[in-house]
Amino acid sequence: MPAAQIRTDRRWDEVLEEHRDAIAGFLEVASRLDDGAWGEPWAPDKWTRGQVAQHLVLVYEALLKEVRTGERMTTRMPRWRQNMLRWIVLPHILFHRSFPGRPRSPREARPAEPLPPCAEVLRRLRELGERFEAEVTQARRNGGGGLTHPYFGTIEPVRGMRFIAVHIEHHTRQIATRS
Repeated sequence: MPAAQIRTDRRWDEVLEEHRDAIAGFLEVASRLDDGAWGEPWAPDKWTRGQVAQHLVLVYEALLKEVRTGERMTTRMPRWRQNMLRWIVLPHILFHRSFPGRPRSPREARPAEPLPPCAEVLRRLRELGERFEAEVTQARRNGGGGLTHPYFGTIEPVRGMRFIAVHIEHHTRQIATRS
């Protein structure tokens, strides 16, 4: 196996571990929430913790749809601006593991009421996270696996998986916040 391929596989293994740790962290924090906290906004005028969890479920569903069918989330800006954000903002997010500002969530990933019960959302989130890893790994083996983000455009698989992990970590910090 060429050295470049070994390096790529090691990087892939590392981002899969980051992703698994992020999901496990979110599920651990969310599972400790009582019903009252689950239904409370994590901050004034923000989503409830349950809506945050459902948002992650919807993100996975949209990304899996892209991996399976090629149908992507709707992009929100022209390609030149996506490129600028991908070259400038995305590296910041991946390095600092935090999101600057508060961008609006894509329509496909906004939770609607009524929400399923906590246990159901968390079970679904765990299942989708595992399925997402498996399907993106297979797509990557077949030469694909890139992810399309509504603001950044297409992101190659390693950076895309890292972005998903950072996104989950971001929301874990939110639901752990005491309002």
